[in-house]
Amino acid sequence: MDTTTPDWTSLPDHLLASIADHLPTRIDNLRCRAVCKSFRSSIPPPPKPLSPHANLKFSLPSLPVPGCRGHLVLAEFTFYAIKPLPSIFNPHQITYTWLVKSEELHSGKVRLEDPLSRRRLRNLSNKVPESEKLPQSLYLLNYQVKEVAKSYRLEQVYQGKGINRRKPVVFGKAVVSSCHDESDDGFAVMTIIKGMVLVWRNVDKKWTRIDMNYAYFHDIIYHNEKFFAVMFHGITVTVDSKSLTVSQVAGPQQLDRFWVWPYLIKSSLDLFMIMQSWHRRNQQFEFKVYKLDEEKREWVGVMDGLEDSVFLVGDDDSFSLSAKEFPGCKGNCVYFKEAPFKVSDCHPGTDGWIFDLKDGTVGGLSAFPGYSNIFWPRPTWVE
Repeated sequence: MDTTTPDWTSLPDHLLASIADHLPTRIDNLRCRAVCKSFRSSIPPPPKPLSPHANLKFSLPSLPVPGCRGHLVLAEFTFYAIKPLPSIFNPHQITYTWLVKSEELHSGKVRLEDPLSRRRLRNLSNKVPESEKLPQSLYLLNYQVKEVAKSYRLEQVYQGKGINRRKPVVFGKAVVSSCHDESDDGFAVMTIIKGMVLVWRNVDKKWTRIDMNYAYFHDIIYHNEKFFAVMFHGITVTVDSKSLTVSQVAGPQQLDRFWVWPYLIKSSLDLFMIMQSWHRRNQQFEFKVYKLDEEKREWVGVMDGLEDSVFLVGDDDSFSLSAKEFPGCKGNCVYFKEAPFKVSDCHPGTDGWIFDLKDGTVGGLSAFPGYSNIFWPRPTWVE
């Protein structure tokens, strides 16, 4: 048997270019380019992300939102699961995955936010001990970095004499069509602002409000090449981005009047709805999981088969993970943000809670030892 290690640096340019074309994410491209000089010279860097000051600018929608001025931009965020590769000195060392929410700027700098909220993670606070400050850089070849989700939100840009800043629109969550090229007429954006759903299409470059008799929407998602929007109590509609045709795909749920916060989550080929409630009597959060049956046009309650499912409910996006693939996550659980949050800007997840879908146990991260490491404290292996 030939045990000679192949010389990967000698791969021809056309083969490297073909490999790069099949890499699914931006981080995979960066890791491939970091292998050696020949790879870096043969594989072009990935295109700059949309966030935050792309050429794509949106006018302000004609909505009764006080204080609106300037214009809007689409900010893009990527959720990464980071884990160190096994050391040759300790190949069996057990390490936990660290989940971060990252925004890459056109300058090349990266901003980090709490995965469950929009809180910026800062390094410069004097209140944070030196040992707990966030890392300035990560050498990607030493880590397993996996892109697990993307999220978008609209932000207002204020420009004037000596002023150039941006801040999130009220709620302002956005989802984009599968065509991410803003030069294509098929590109479209859906957003929620104060419960109103609006769609911006590149073909006409204007906002169109989806009017459902003054319905108040809570969450949106792009799934199976369609925009979905859900109202309180589970009424769900789809919006065709080309014709703006609205179709109801699920009716209301017969729920307790305190079930008021629905979240849409994709998992493989299925679309789930997580219903969150706050019971005033016992001062407790509760969650229920539903799966969309498009043929029956209804949300069907799910009780079994979630042992490997980890649902994360956040401000800008909600998504699912596999507990088997991400050690340190508790399966059959919902990770969510408690409100109001009175915590430091520097500690991600410290206002996070966990709800166990199996037995109804709920509490802060400290109540689930061993299952909060994906947020904080910062792993000891982060230099």
